[in-house]
Amino acid sequence: MGFMAILTTQKSKSVAQVSEEKLIEIIVRSLGRACPPFPAGPGGDCAIIPQTEKAKFRVSTIDSVILGRHFDSSCSGSLAGKKLVERNLSDLAAAGAKPKDALLSLFIGPNVNLAWLKDFAQAVGRTASRAGMNINGGDVCRVQAGQFSATLFVQGFSQRILTRTTCQAGDRLFVTGELGGSLLGHHCHFRARVAEGLWLAQQKSTTACTDLSDGMLKDLPGLIGKKWDAMVDTEKLPLRPAAHQMAKKDGRSALEHALQDGEDYELLFCVKAKDASSFAQKFQKQFPQTRLTEIGFIKKGKGLVRSLKDKQPLLGKGFSHFA
Repeated sequence: MGFMAILTTQKSKSVAQVSEEKLIEIIVRSLGRACPPFPAGPGGDCAIIPQTEKAKFRVSTIDSVILGRHFDSSCSGSLAGKKLVERNLSDLAAAGAKPKDALLSLFIGPNVNLAWLKDFAQAVGRTASRAGMNINGGDVCRVQAGQFSATLFVQGFSQRILTRTTCQAGDRLFVTGELGGSLLGHHCHFRARVAEGLWLAQQKSTTACTDLSDGMLKDLPGLIGKKWDAMVDTEKLPLRPAAHQMAKKDGRSALEHALQDGEDYELLFCVKAKDASSFAQKFQKQFPQTRLTEIGFIKKGKGLVRSLKDKQPLLGKGFSHFA
């Protein structure tokens, strides 16, 4: 199948060709097995979800994808739909929670391509099903022509949650995967580290965790809080090949891209110092396909990220919606 744009000038191909009721029917059908039967699924004013989990914590998150912000007109419906779900799953992964239920809200301009929207919904359903998550219902709203966004509210469960700012002096700092250059493709092709997050929550040696969505220099201070500094060995940071490719194009170093680009959707976490070596071995045995790198440690400080080499603060910033 050739490229399919999200927007169309042909009314016969747009969502405007169908009624609201028909559009909802198409969306629900496209979501497929991810939608449970009514009343736990679509069909009523509310989704009535039986309480079957015996976990200690209920964990909730919400995230969106917006045309022109999180993806552009060159992005397929399939990739945009997958990204919506994976962004939410990455938040749950950082908390060590298992995804369970979700509500989907769609804000659709009248010139959105109906076939593109079907691909989007199919990807949402497919990705949710793979994660063991239901799409229980949601909302559809018409917005101005040329606009499209989708929001997913997700709930999960956990026996032990991982949080930020709970690290201690001496803790070792680890990161999964590779960093930087996400705009060259990774930001739409990643898979959230849900299995890794669940496993981390089961390890008593894991003291704090976050996901890397806004860049190391923004997310790491949030992980450590105001009374600790993170000492980072920049020479050990696992750079994605795309970080080097972007460096050649824009003159910024690959390291800058790794620290600031964002949308890596990797897990950044702390481990008790005495357990660090054995922990790394256990992790790699459990997840042989997931790269794991120890990149530094935590010490008493003021919430700064410092270079281990010269002890100076690493300057720069990650992504901000309102900068």
